[in-house]
Amino acid sequence: MTRRQILARITFWIMVATLGSRVLGFLREVQLAYYFGLSDMRGAFTVAFRIPNLIRTLVADAAISAAFIPVFTELLVKQSKDTWKVASQMINVTFLALSGIVILCEIFMPQIIAFTTPGYVSNVELFQHTIHLSRIIFPIIVILGVGGIVVGVLHSLNYFTAPALAPIFWNIVNIVAVFLFAKTLGIDSAAWGLLVATFVMLITQAWPLIISPFLKPGAVLTQFRYSLHLGLKDPTMQQIGFLMIPVTLSIGIININALVDNYFASLLGPDKVAAIDSAFRLFQLPQGLFAIAIGTVLFPTLSKYVVQKDMKTYARTLGFGIREIFFITLPFVGWFMVLALPISRFCFERGAFTAQDSWLVAQALIYFSIGMCFTSANTLLNRGFYSLKKTWIPLYVGIFLIFLNAFLDWWLIQHFGYKGICLSTSLVSIFNFIALLILIKREVPDLHVSKILMTIFKIPLVTLLLAGISYFTWTTLDVAFGRSLLGQFGSIVLACSVGGIVYVGISLALRFDEVHRTMQLLIRKKG
Repeated sequence: MTRRQILARITFWIMVATLGSRVLGFLREVQLAYYFGLSDMRGAFTVAFRIPNLIRTLVADAAISAAFIPVFTELLVKQSKDTWKVASQMINVTFLALSGIVILCEIFMPQIIAFTTPGYVSNVELFQHTIHLSRIIFPIIVILGVGGIVVGVLHSLNYFTAPALAPIFWNIVNIVAVFLFAKTLGIDSAAWGLLVATFVMLITQAWPLIISPFLKPGAVLTQFRYSLHLGLKDPTMQQIGFLMIPVTLSIGIININALVDNYFASLLGPDKVAAIDSAFRLFQLPQGLFAIAIGTVLFPTLSKYVVQKDMKTYARTLGFGIREIFFITLPFVGWFMVLALPISRFCFERGAFTAQDSWLVAQALIYFSIGMCFTSANTLLNRGFYSLKKTWIPLYVGIFLIFLNAFLDWWLIQHFGYKGICLSTSLVSIFNFIALLILIKREVPDLHVSKILMTIFKIPLVTLLLAGISYFTWTTLDVAFGRSLLGQFGSIVLACSVGGIVYVGISLALRFDEVHRTMQLLIRKKG
């Protein structure tokens, strides 16, 4: 098999595992909606989970792996004797640093909640319960940070199975915890479930390293030996730390934007906070399934091309990934724009979740969808810069985005209410994509921007047809099938299927290169 075909197969199976995780994650959201709807307690849990999740993303997940993977990959390629020592040192430093952050946040939790979510302060019960839930959830930062290093090691070695399966177990534990304890513990069951589930996920991720001493001699992982050293004076550790600073700041800027969004949403009430969160979960489904899968596979590969100084192949691979992301995610933009209400109704409207709640979520989803493709492509563009070790460039763009997002939130919320927050997110994502694409072209002159722009301009025309046909099909089937759960499912799936068939058919007829590339992700090719 060629290198591209191997990458296509790996990407496909990661997509399958991610699909399983996303389906379970969707069921977890449905379960929370069933038990708690868009109530005040659901709003408290949303904020309590969002803040540690943002800090986790800031220092414990993307920042660590983005700085660690290029350096670790270089050590592997050069077969350095310090390869595994650096991995152990990163685990130890991450554990200690994040433990310190957790302790400080636990102490100053009331001040953190009051600063980030001022709309909750006047409601004493809501405010206190948000603090209580946050203190339960916050230790996941340490667990996820260590997991980020473990996943970085495995991805650099092209071990993708355990990291891809781990979120499945995470979702299962969460679902079981709420199912067993929701009636006795209330929303606390979701918080404790998160903590236990995150620990189970770490064990799943680390399993290849745990069993490495028992593997047959010659396997790469048998070389791993954990040590207790910190290695703060190690030049390699200092290099990783230097790379982490701009990555952490740039990802932090993204999270500052999320906190700004949370700030404005809290002023509109906990139901709006929960509605935006539920819509964002739906919005993330295609991004998590396709964009992150493609980025996960290509990131170590791009890093290898940089080490090998093969920039022509680097440019082709990066351009291929961006075009594929647009081709695969644009249909979801069409479906979410025209079927937002039936999708929201089918996903959430049961138990404590009302028809009015469905309408709130649907409106937020429509405005989120405007920037979906650009948000997904930005994931890969950022990793492109990280693989080049040009980690400061996304930071410069991100600094401007803070002010742009804050202004748009303030201005659009006056015209669109809580929907303005979602629209602001989309507009910021579009600007971010344009800026990153221009800047990475300067770093990689061989990148064919014209092909990317052609994809961006030609495929939306087919997407419009997909959206129209999908909506017409749904309106017809909705009357015929009725509003039972099975009827809703059938009308949505068939409507999307008919639109999708038209989308692929026209793309094949017009000989879009992207559809042929995508088929290679789905069909096993022989060399």
